[in-house]
Amino acid sequence: MAAIRQAAVLMIGAVVACSTETELTITTRGENTEGETVPLPNVALDILPYDIDSLYTELEGRTEPGPPPMADSIRALSQTYQDVCTAYRATGDSIEAAQERATAISDHASDEYRRVLEKRQSLAGREEERSDRCQEITQTYTAVRNEYREARRAWEERAWPADEFAAAESLRIGDLPVQRVETNEEGIAIVTLPNGRWWVLGTSPVPGSISLQYRWNVEVTVEGVQDTVRLASENAALEPVF
Repeated sequence: MAAIRQAAVLMIGAVVACSTETELTITTRGENTEGETVPLPNVALDILPYDIDSLYTELEGRTEPGPPPMADSIRALSQTYQDVCTAYRATGDSIEAAQERATAISDHASDEYRRVLEKRQSLAGREEERSDRCQEITQTYTAVRNEYREARRAWEERAWPADEFAAAESLRIGDLPVQRVETNEEGIAIVTLPNGRWWVLGTSPVPGSISLQYRWNVEVTVEGVQDTVRLASENAALEPVF
């Protein structure tokens, strides 16, 4: 029995030693507005054999595009936009709850029913005001965002010219496969890779936010058979969405 067990161990070790590919499991998790850790489904991930951020830096060193457009003003406006429109939607939810409460009260002559209707009427007036404010800030935010996007697009074209980017990327890739996978409903994706160094690149909206996203560019070295990389808020960059 001991000899059989030893042979099995040696066989497993030989498989690991000889394997030239790794089944990599990628899990994606984020934090919702309640601070709970939740899976992130439908996240598109690029698996690259090079660090794309170092490529960006290399190209900028050659092209010298100058500083990128400032995002401070739109960042502040983005937060205002989120706060105002979130308050508008919350008021609508409160009106719906008040209406459900009124419907559940059978005695329409009661003080409770009267108070619920008064609250609903007050909320309706507040909702109209907040709706106007949300529409106003949305128009302003959209105009400023579009202006920023155009400026950013022009800067990227100067900083990372398409032909130069493709040539530099080709040197880094060589014959290695570049793959794209998408996480399932449990926030999991599986990909098979040749052994070596890889970077997992992707973005995902922050749960509950309309203006922030996670961005990952995580290096992983795979050495055979199976491995796992975990993408979470802890190893993500938190970026605004403009």
